Amino acid sequence: MGSGHYYGVELSVSATLLPGLDAGFNYTATKRDLDYAANPAFRPVGVPTHKGFAYLDWAPVDGLHVIPSIDLASDRWTLFTATPATASQVYYRTGAYVNAGLRVDYALTPQVDIGVGGRNLFDDYYTLTDGFPEPGRTLFASLRVHY
Repeated sequence: MGSGHYYGVELSVSATLLPGLDAGFNYTATKRDLDYAANPAFRPVGVPTHKGFAYLDWAPVDGLHVIPSIDLASDRWTLFTATPATASQVYYRTGAYVNAGLRVDYALTPQVDIGVGGRNLFDDYYTLTDGFPEPGRTLFASLRVHY
């Protein structure tokens, strides 16, 4: 039917830059070569070639953490789902995206944290698979109990 080769690299680094300031970064590169003789138009869907995430964790005072982050990915193949069953399949690239996030947490006690934050702060429109756009700007509040 066909053959394929998948290979890549994943890197992750985290460090304390200064007292009260941590940073982290990860990066993934994935390469997929497919030779699918049964359908030469076939494309491997759902996986970007490049993906990364970076954050800072700033603790200006005890118990308070301010955590900005950025998430990015290159475009990926997806299958156009509105194609009639009798027509040939249509693949297209979804487009790259960069999302910014921010989270602020405060420890009320050693066991209880409260937090607020947001994802996709610039309210960018992007999609990972045909027909299913990802959420726009999302705000949240959280309560965490450690036991």
